Amino acid sequence: MRTGMATWLRAEAMMVLGKLNSHRKNYAKAIECYREVTQLQPRNVNAFVSLGYCSASLGRHRDSFDAYERALQIRPDFTILYAQLSLALEKLGDTKIAAEYLERALRSSVQMKYPNDAAYWHHQLGLMYCKLGDWGRAADSFRLALKGRHSDIAQTNLAIALWHTGDKDGSIEAYKRATLIAPRDAYGFYGLGWAFYNLHRYTEAVAPLRTAIELDPTHADAHYHLGLVLFGIGNDQEPMEILRKAAKLRPEHPETHYSLGCALAAQGNFAGAIASYGEAVRLRPDYVDAYLNKGVAHAGLGQHDEEIEAFKTALQFNPLDAAAWGNLALTYSGQLMYSDALEAFRKVCELQPANEQGFHGVASSLSCLERYDEAIPNFQHAIRLAPSFIPAYEGLGWTFAKLGKFPKALDSYSLAMRLAPDSAQLHSELSDVYEQMENEEVARQLRSRAEELGANAVDPAIPNPKPTVNKEPVPDN
Repeated sequence: MRTGMATWLRAEAMMVLGKLNSHRKNYAKAIECYREVTQLQPRNVNAFVSLGYCSASLGRHRDSFDAYERALQIRPDFTILYAQLSLALEKLGDTKIAAEYLERALRSSVQMKYPNDAAYWHHQLGLMYCKLGDWGRAADSFRLALKGRHSDIAQTNLAIALWHTGDKDGSIEAYKRATLIAPRDAYGFYGLGWAFYNLHRYTEAVAPLRTAIELDPTHADAHYHLGLVLFGIGNDQEPMEILRKAAKLRPEHPETHYSLGCALAAQGNFAGAIASYGEAVRLRPDYVDAYLNKGVAHAGLGQHDEEIEAFKTALQFNPLDAAAWGNLALTYSGQLMYSDALEAFRKVCELQPANEQGFHGVASSLSCLERYDEAIPNFQHAIRLAPSFIPAYEGLGWTFAKLGKFPKALDSYSLAMRLAPDSAQLHSELSDVYEQMENEEVARQLRSRAEELGANAVDPAIPNPKPTVNKEPVPDN
């Protein structure tokens, strides 16, 4: 009897000491106390529960799981422990089983019947479903959490879940409710601006993003997205200032440097853009869009060797990037490197079989290489793909003329001139064809007309292809 009483007294003392250490967050000492209790009283549920809590607080999630599981073995009706078990399981990497345990706790635990008490656990369940990519269930869980307790964090998480389910309007409304619950918290305002940005509703995005920055001047994401928004609506100088601020706040973020490069390039500051794109690829060596735009910036400075190298590097990381192949082909063509241009244009056609520009590039390269018979079907294919594509008719006419097939050449130029009757280029080329046909009178009239039209600022028959620029940074969907 005395031995039993002594054991009980010792266990009670250790429980009190364990609670004291736990309250003081001295969890290691608390664990020693609770372990002694479990040895003295192997069926003491509270000792195992407390042991599980303290182990979790120290990140010992396997020990925490074992302690909670032992408590459930002693008291199977203590179903709220399934919730605690779920947290340990998630930390151990088994989120799916963790969600199932938490669902069980929410269904069966008496304590979970009250919305206010269950709010925290519904929110945790929502986070688990987010991690699992089950956005519908995540949204349902966050809604249940909000029934028990108004929380800006739950509202913003609901907004994120709704966004991923495709309910963009619902997401925006959830973000707005979050800003009403916590008007001094930058997070909800940032989320609202982020959503407007990703919907390309740039004008509406400006105010919430500015508010987020006012509330938290160190919010790098808010600076970044505000810079993108202002760039998207054509603001001149401010995007660069804001993106520079974002880059200072997080210098290791490659997308910020890339976006700053886009803004600088739009202002014609190609040297500055090259530096920013260079920083982006230093931080992310496989950043294809940065290499692509870097090449375009080099083109703006007439640095064609560097331009070609940048496009080639982009293709090393993504050989299926049609824009990079197209840019490389146009650069080769501009440098009279027609064999190289031909290979690049053919790659464009392979990747984009409906791209009339690609087939026109193949045909033009073949013509410049004096492979006229091979060029003709490619010009014709470009025309089939785009019947109003004037340069293809022009190239076809020029190629027929080179082969001495003047009636076909005249037919092609005639079709081109129906589409562009005021083109100085077409009149001039057609005058050359008539000269070759020794019809000087018609050639003279066409040349005279070409001179009259030459003052036009834009000639619709001149393709004047520009390299593709991916100025739009990738939205964070």
